[in-house]
Amino acid sequence: MDNLLFSADSIWTMIHGIVLGGGALLGIAAALFSLVTVRVADSANASAQRQARYLGWLTMLVAVALWLTVIVGTYVNFPPYRATPPEGLTDLSQYPKALIMSGPGTAWLHQFAMEIKEHVPWIAAMLATGAAFVATRHGQSLARDASVRRLTTTLLAICFVLVSFVSLFGVFINKVAPLD
Repeated sequence: MDNLLFSADSIWTMIHGIVLGGGALLGIAAALFSLVTVRVADSANASAQRQARYLGWLTMLVAVALWLTVIVGTYVNFPPYRATPPEGLTDLSQYPKALIMSGPGTAWLHQFAMEIKEHVPWIAAMLATGAAFVATRHGQSLARDASVRRLTTTLLAICFVLVSFVSLFGVFINKVAPLD
């Protein structure tokens, strides 16, 4: 079978990685920027309250995007990746895990990168959910309470780092053994 850019598996991979994962990364970056700029002298003014409300919505959107990314990756993209080839098959191009594991130079992609991709995104989604809870529940105090702002910033920063590394691993894996 030829590599098709727009096969069902390829489209789901793009939705998973570019639309959902990329959108979540952009949302996390925007939320982090918003947390830096939310520091105002008068947190009671309408502008600061509006910004805190928007930050709450943004963090909820990020959490939803990450959960969708994790769910699509786990239940839509992962099963075709793990498909077992029939005995004696020499062309492993339709079996990404077997293709990656067949070469000593690429086996690490499954043994390390894919194992990371299977577990770390769940942690990132949970951290984003925690940040969304803090930002919506304590949104009004983000401007005046440094500890609440620091907690939310820390959760989102850790989430950003985790998602960035997982995304990079996904690019490596997809480069060597794309889902067609």
